[in-house]
Amino acid sequence: MSLRSNLGEKFKHFFIYFLFIFSGFLASQEGIGVAAAVDTVTTDLTLEQEKKLVDEGYKIIQNHTIETDENGKAQMLLVDGTAFTVGPNSSVTLDSFIYNPVTAEGSLTVTSKGLMRLVGGKVTKKNPAIIRTNSATVGIRGGIVFVNSEGESTEASFIYGDEMSVTPNLNQDGTYVLTRNGFVVVVDDPLEEVEDVSLLTADQLLAMQQSLQGSPEEEEESEESSEEGESEEGESEEEESEE
Repeated sequence: MSLRSNLGEKFKHFFIYFLFIFSGFLASQEGIGVAAAVDTVTTDLTLEQEKKLVDEGYKIIQNHTIETDENGKAQMLLVDGTAFTVGPNSSVTLDSFIYNPVTAEGSLTVTSKGLMRLVGGKVTKKNPAIIRTNSATVGIRGGIVFVNSEGESTEASFIYGDEMSVTPNLNQDGTYVLTRNGFVVVVDDPLEEVEDVSLLTADQLLAMQQSLQGSPEEEEESEESSEEGESEEGESEEEESEE
């Protein structure tokens, strides 16, 4: 089964967008990654006592969790080029990231709750990135995946890549493997085999993108606030020049 041409075109633009994100990224030798593009409240749970807000340039190490509130969004970039974006009311724990910059070999394992998008870097080209949820384990090799989990339900959308596997947590023999892009796999019961597999629609893809990018109202408010700030700054400069 192949994707419709219009959906394939959306995927093409979608992938180009992520290539743009990676341009200009600088790796740090001291840490294994950084957090960037943080929007509103984001809490690092492993340093919960200090309640530090994650800001651009914060170094991500193993066993750290990023959690967002109902208005929050965050993007984390790892030194191999892997990026994962966290939607509102969601969390991602970087369980383990091992990377050899010389050989580009390593491994990546995260635990996710809510909505996240992962764009694989060099590590995931050889070994699949592992995404654990309450009901399933998702593996993605060399590509892009959306994972949305709530309670015992997990929905994995295979946007682009070589292979995606989905395994119910309590049924290791029930693994479902996809090598064709543009499909959604749903696990509603960690005991049962995967049966709910369907074609990803353009509307579904758009809805997930909008959840991570913010609503038009939020962007409009942000632009208005920026314009108001510039206007106030201009008025202040005029008053000082008159004095």
